[in-house]
Order: sequence, then C-alpha cells, then structure tokens
Amino acid sequence: MPSEDLEKIARNIIAEAKRAGATDCDVTISTRSAVETTVRMGEVEKLEGAQMRGVEFRALVGHKSASTSTSDLSASAIKQMVRDTIAMAEASEADPYSGLPEVEDLCTGYPELNLYDPSIAEIAVERKIELAMAAESAAREADSRITNSDGASFNDSSGAFIHANSRGFVGGYQGSHVSLSAGVVASKDGEMQTGGWWATSRDFKGLESPEKVGKTAAQRALRQLGARKVKSQEVPVIYDPLMAARLLSQFIGAASGAHIYRKSSFMVDKLGEMVANSIVTVIDDPLMPGRLGSKPFDSEGMKCQTRTLIKDGRLETYLLSSYAGRKLNCKPNSGSVGNLYLKPGDSTPESIIESVKNGLLLTSVSGMGFNAVTGDYSMGASGTWIENGKLAYPVSGITVAGNVLEMFGNIEAIGNDLNFRSSTVSPTIKISKMTVAGE
Repeated sequence: MPSEDLEKIARNIIAEAKRAGATDCDVTISTRSAVETTVRMGEVEKLEGAQMRGVEFRALVGHKSASTSTSDLSASAIKQMVRDTIAMAEASEADPYSGLPEVEDLCTGYPELNLYDPSIAEIAVERKIELAMAAESAAREADSRITNSDGASFNDSSGAFIHANSRGFVGGYQGSHVSLSAGVVASKDGEMQTGGWWATSRDFKGLESPEKVGKTAAQRALRQLGARKVKSQEVPVIYDPLMAARLLSQFIGAASGAHIYRKSSFMVDKLGEMVANSIVTVIDDPLMPGRLGSKPFDSEGMKCQTRTLIKDGRLETYLLSSYAGRKLNCKPNSGSVGNLYLKPGDSTPESIIESVKNGLLLTSVSGMGFNAVTGDYSMGASGTWIENGKLAYPVSGITVAGNVLEMFGNIEAIGNDLNFRSSTVSPTIKISKMTVAGE
C-alpha cells in the first residue's frame, strides 16, 4: 500500500478519535513484505514469504489512556477499534504523567536518510537461492574439518511506516533490510564446534559477499576446535567487537528513563558522574544516512538527534521518552536509540592483544547473567587464551564475571576497528581485570 494511502488512513483515525471523544491520540501504521530463503547441504530447505501490516492506536481521555492494535485496515474495523480504545481509556485509572510529547519536541523536518533500496524488491527468487547456496558452499569448502552445515539464508524485507498524532504531527518513511547468513559444524577427533556469521544492510550493494560470509562462519567454528578450560583467575579480558557491542547495549540500556524512575538501575543518580574510564565516549546518532538504526523521528514522533550519552567517561543524559521526562521532570530526548556506538580509539586489535601477557580474548557469551539493578555481570563464555601477547589456544566452558560499572571504569584500551554492521556497534575493548572462572 503506498505511503500516501497509509497517511490518509492515519489522518482519518485521528479525526475519528476526536469525534468520538478522545482528548489526544496517536497512531502508528506499518506495512512490511519479507522473504526468507534457506538452504542446507546444497538443497533448498525453506522459501517463505509474508505480507504484514498493522495499526497501533493510543487514545487519551484526560490523563486516562489505553492502546490497541489491529491488522484490519477496513473503515468499519478502524472505527470499532477507535471507539473500543476510547471506552477502555475512560475505564482506566488516570496517570498524571501520561500524554503525548509537547509540540515543541515533535519532529518538524528531517533529512533524506537513504533507508530504502527499491532494487531489493527486484531480486529474483533464483538469485536469492544462489546467494544462500554460495555462502554455504564457501563455508563447507573452507576446510576439510567442516563436516556439517546448519544452513545458509538470504532474507529481505521492505515496508513503510507512518506515525501521526492529534497535535499535528504526521511523518513516515520507507525502509528495507537484506541479510545473508551461514552456520557450519567443525569436527576433529570426535569433538564438534559450531560457528556462524551474518551480514546485513539497508541496501543490496552494501551486503558482504557470500564468500566472505561463508568463510568467516567456517573460521569461527574452526577456531574453537580443541577448546579447554583454564584455571580460575583474575586477568585482562579483551572483548571482540561483537561482544563489546553486546556489553555496550546492556550498559546503555540501564540508562533508560523507565529504569531510572523505577529506581531499578545502577545508573540512578549517576547523571553528570563518571561511569566509565575517561577514554570512553558513547554516541547515539540516528541520523547517519543508510545505517541500520537510522530513523528521522522516534516512535512518539519526537525529532531524532545526535546525542553524546557518555563523554570522556561522564554520563551526559538518560534516554527519556515523553513519559519518562515528565516523571523525572526533565526535557525528553527520546527513549530509544538509533545507531549506538562506542567512539573508536587509536589502537589496532593486534596491538591490544600484544599488550596482554596472560588473559582472554572473548568471542562468545551465553546466558542472561546481567543484573541492571546492581550491574552484576556473569556470563558463560568462550574465546581464545592469550599468552605473552599471542593467541595461544581456544577456551570454553568458562565464566567471565564482574560489575558493569567497574568493567567500564577498567577499560584501558579501545580499538580502531569500529564497523557499523549493526545498529549497536563497538570496536575492540580491553578491560584490565575481570574474574575468569574455570577449573
């Protein structure tokens, strides 16, 4: 459905809600088409397409509010949804902090962010299968120790998004994603290790080649063959970019306004305080053209802007939706992030490894061992042990543990290898001391 038609539906919903008694309201309409193409052992395993659309509607009657959603865009269904939602709002408890963003915080104009690649819709099914096959073949043929495949996939999606509210905001944009992934099993002397890799992009030309995706998947499986435990000890731990990005997401997630006003975060009362080593700067930039997390406005219609969340180790701001802003008596700045990254340093990953006499290069974690209230962190882990500045042997079945505030305070080196392969990214980081529990 064209964006113009979605915008017309959104305007009609706002008008209908006003007629039915809502004092304020907002609506989000999204449509998306997606195709998943999966192969395994040289055969097509799955070809699945989907067409999705949905409406999310919120009505306010004074400070009472309710929300509903539907996938039925017919006039009668929407009219019923609006009236049911208003009735629910009238029956709810009043919350003095509920409401839409103030008009001055709404987005009034935005740059072209190149979020949509029309060529993705033109890719033939045969080509999608060919790309997935090529990725799997590259992985399976990388080494004789690659003995099985978890399959390879080429996925693509595109759609449109419209948000409107009763305070005059109407905005929308088209977006697209394409991804390629592969997973394989490496075996030696009865031991098996799995490894995988993926690439994703807003546009087709930005996608990594199938050969690179497949070979990287194979390398990640092969490098863990022969893994063993190490003795429990305190050592420096180097987080590779994927692990560092995951850690960054957990760290910044604790700065969300909801965590702060609920007093459920170690970041409470830390505004303006040092929360990391002075070499750490964390930025959120939703306005980077073509990036995976880019967007011109947030889910409330508030304007997106580049924010320095942590500057030289000091917490500059929380992530504040309009609700959180009212609860905390602060100006809102959006409760979500776009392209979140840790600012790169000058060190190469190789030089960071060379700086460690005895420690761990962390390449994988498992489990849910992060407590946002206390910052306590404990994860199952695997990676490569470092001896005298060299990668020595793979390790697994270990646990890395610390406290996230202390861990960010102990970051003593940051790599220069930042790559925007996801919406949250980080270069390699070195934490001077963590507990590694093994034998």
